[in-house]
Amino acid sequence: MSEQIYDVAVIGGGFAGLTAAREASQLGKSVVVIEATNRLGGRTWTEDRLGTRIELGGTDVHWLQPHVWSEVSRYNLAIEEFTPPTELLYISDGQVHQGSDEFVFGLMDKGMSALADVARTAYERPHNPHFSNAAFDFDKLTVGEFLDGVDMTQLERDMTSSFWAAACQAPLDKAGISIALRWLALAGWDWQVMLDVISRYKIVGGTGLLIDGIVSDTKAEFIMDAKVAALTESESTVSIDLADGRSVTSRTVVCAVPVNVLSDIAIEPEQPHIQRIAAAGQISGGQKVVVRIKGDRAPYMAFAPEGHPLVLLQYDRSIDGDHIAVAFGADASAVNGSSRDEVEAVLRTWMPDLEVVDVATHNWTTDGLYRGTWAVPAPGQLRDQLEAVQARNSRILLAGADLASGSFGLIDGAIFTGTRAGRDAARMS
Repeated sequence: MSEQIYDVAVIGGGFAGLTAAREASQLGKSVVVIEATNRLGGRTWTEDRLGTRIELGGTDVHWLQPHVWSEVSRYNLAIEEFTPPTELLYISDGQVHQGSDEFVFGLMDKGMSALADVARTAYERPHNPHFSNAAFDFDKLTVGEFLDGVDMTQLERDMTSSFWAAACQAPLDKAGISIALRWLALAGWDWQVMLDVISRYKIVGGTGLLIDGIVSDTKAEFIMDAKVAALTESESTVSIDLADGRSVTSRTVVCAVPVNVLSDIAIEPEQPHIQRIAAAGQISGGQKVVVRIKGDRAPYMAFAPEGHPLVLLQYDRSIDGDHIAVAFGADASAVNGSSRDEVEAVLRTWMPDLEVVDVATHNWTTDGLYRGTWAVPAPGQLRDQLEAVQARNSRILLAGADLASGSFGLIDGAIFTGTRAGRDAARMS
């Protein structure tokens, strides 16, 4: 490698890393981005498959997600929505039922409203959890424990758990309640608005267009297919050792990798705040499967109780006489998302006549460069995560949706933390 000393090195080419690189380079700093794969985007990934353009990873944006909306506006991108459902299906006692919008979503109201009431107290200012200690007090609970304390029928509990099992990508008795409370706070503590904020709107042409826009505004150099093995901080620089034996030197580093792979990077001297979150990780282990289904039909959503191989199925759009749908499951090992036959068998529990033409997925959980889908916290992790992303006592700064305050696990959170880290790294270099 060149003996050049960069002002800022960014590890990770997802939204957090690319935003950090843009901000630092626009402040006149020399920047290098080190990405472990041959593409940019991290856990977002726009692909041409199934005869159309699809998203294998993070997708949803909304004007109530302030940081990503600013970027959508900046690059003059258009949005579109998943087609609102006119048919709602749900599984209860092993049988498929159909209900009206009012009835099916009404079944979620007790559990969701109870969560929203707590969110209003715990997250009065969603991007500043430190505003009240209530956020940390409630961080002791799992989503499952909280719902156990709400007076609901089994059907109401099943419907509520269907949504949160898809959203949490993990068993609800292990998923920390803070993710639910933060998402509800982003939506003004209104759970029906929250459904729109996190699952209705997407960028026309895909998230890749937003990645392209951010990259076009940075003067950073890029080193692709390069995994970082170690960081060694000295008084004035950080030495970055790559797994292939190369090295890079920089005055500051923004580390924007998923927390579940953070422990793969040896850091000297030890940084306790980084080691704590790296050891704890995050618990998402589910999957997203995009499906092309033969024939078109009325737009639908289908729900199944927690424990079903796929707990949520959502109609997306029609395509050449067929249609695209997106399915979510909380356990990536429960069904092989790459198998047309296995996915079809599960989807037929809702619609017995359904015929899957093809499927597209990426198993983020088994991919060693990610080890999980969007981040989901266990109870008790909030304080350590916030301290880690806010720490400025080292030349190594952290960024990423896995550590965001308000928009935890969302593209919005990645952009927010990347913006802060990139500008701070530039100032420190």
